[in-house]
Amino acid sequence: MKKHPSEQLALHLYRVNRKLQYLMSIHLKPYDITPEQWNVLKHVQETNGVSQKDLSVMADKDKTSITRTLDSLERRGAVRRQVNPEDRRSFLVFLTEEGMGLIERLQPIPDKVNRLVSRDLSGEELAVFRQTLTLLQSRIEAETAGTDSVAGGSPDSRLDG
Repeated sequence: MKKHPSEQLALHLYRVNRKLQYLMSIHLKPYDITPEQWNVLKHVQETNGVSQKDLSVMADKDKTSITRTLDSLERRGAVRRQVNPEDRRSFLVFLTEEGMGLIERLQPIPDKVNRLVSRDLSGEELAVFRQTLTLLQSRIEAETAGTDSVAGGSPDSRLDG
């Protein structure tokens, strides 16, 4: 039986992501920062004053993980949290001067890692790859819209086609 071209797509994406995260962690280790912390730091830079809840969604981290990551970044002086004046049950996250300096010092690292792993791809191949990933992400978001969990649900007939 001929395999569909999408066979094991999730497995391949998972493995590539894990290996990329490992490579990034090797390069960030001398600076005592993890790829997860770097990711959160960059999201705070892009949306300074973001709510902790929104940051959790942006960084694709659960509530416990984002709290732990922010605790670590706050201890290091890279971010600060303050009570949200519009909802005193939530916090807003801000980048500090130390955090801005950290980003400036470390930004060459992910840039270097990205160049290393993509050095054999042409600009056109990279553009097609990004478009493909964007399409896959959109498709996944459309398929998961309105669902909090797939556990306990029955298989969807769309998976057969």
